[in-house]
Amino acid sequence: MFTEELRRARSALEAIAQGFDASCSGPDAVSVLEELGTIHRLTDGVIARVAKQISDTDAFVAQGDRTAEELCGRLVGVGSGDARRAIENATRLESLPATGAAVREGRLSGKEAALISSVAVHDPSLERELLEVAGSGLVALRDACVRARARTEDPEARAQRQHASRSLTMWNNVDGMVEGHFRLTPEVGGGLKAAIEQQTQLVFRAKHREGVRERHDAFAADALVQLVRADAGASTRPVGYTAHVVIDHAVLVRGRALPGETCEIPGVGPVNARWVRELLGEAFVTAVIKKGRDITTVAHFGRHIPAELRTAMTVGGRECCVAGCSRRDYLEIDHSEIDFAHGGPAAWWNLQHLCSVDHRRKTQGWLLGPPDPVTGKRSLDPPGASRAA
Repeated sequence: MFTEELRRARSALEAIAQGFDASCSGPDAVSVLEELGTIHRLTDGVIARVAKQISDTDAFVAQGDRTAEELCGRLVGVGSGDARRAIENATRLESLPATGAAVREGRLSGKEAALISSVAVHDPSLERELLEVAGSGLVALRDACVRARARTEDPEARAQRQHASRSLTMWNNVDGMVEGHFRLTPEVGGGLKAAIEQQTQLVFRAKHREGVRERHDAFAADALVQLVRADAGASTRPVGYTAHVVIDHAVLVRGRALPGETCEIPGVGPVNARWVRELLGEAFVTAVIKKGRDITTVAHFGRHIPAELRTAMTVGGRECCVAGCSRRDYLEIDHSEIDFAHGGPAAWWNLQHLCSVDHRRKTQGWLLGPPDPVTGKRSLDPPGASRAA
């Protein structure tokens, strides 16, 4: 019966797809995409549950496949890894009714559900909290899940588990280029991320002087090669880097974070407090505590941005300030309230992070709106666009 209903739904979709005119108006295109998004989420949820049923009943054997993942990959056209993760997610959702219901109603994508279930399966009390964050976007949900997952584990046990799961794999793609995937602990990965970002800026500036215009990710690839060759003894000198850590004073003293306390690398996630203490050393920690400056009072009437302000902006949220944009790499610091050309100071209240695309738009005359009182994000509207009062 269910198969017949699906066949009728497929026939209806086929008719819609064949008669669809892609030259529809912009607002109509947005409405179409919204509806298709819901259909896509609903389909993903059903596929995961069906794949789990095939796995549980060994139905793949009669089809000549070795695993349910293999059958799913063949019939649906996804990788076996994606199929395996979908089955694992469907298994976890059986013990998380609220998240399962959100998937069945098309409110959560498979990726969003997987993020929530991978954390809530360890502590079901976190399910509602994470579901509330899901409406804020994938990046915000991922950050919330990272922090929530850290709260479910003993810090030392978490550090040991993460260290044991570190990995790096490389392969050649169909074009013969080398690709890869790696997984590092936040303590190590945070430093690597900072080093690559800073080396990328050096590459970008050098190429810019030569008149070379390429994508930032291409420059990042060059930066990675330079760093590796430098470590291997090549003539290229590696860049020094700064990794910022946000940590409560009580955590520093105690050497262990309790629920509600902060010990993390901005843009990476929670880290081991003991590692932070070893990294900083007592003398430096004492200097920070005794000589720390109030970042909100730091201002400089020029283009130069003091080190205290750069640090403050990093730990305060390294993300493009424009609503709907979650870029966290290759950000530029911009005068948000009063432009530098109009005498705007380099002050905490007058600076924001903008990604390269939004920074270019603002330079071309697009206008930043006021910060949202909840999210702190701003609208970025083209010149002449009407704004709500």
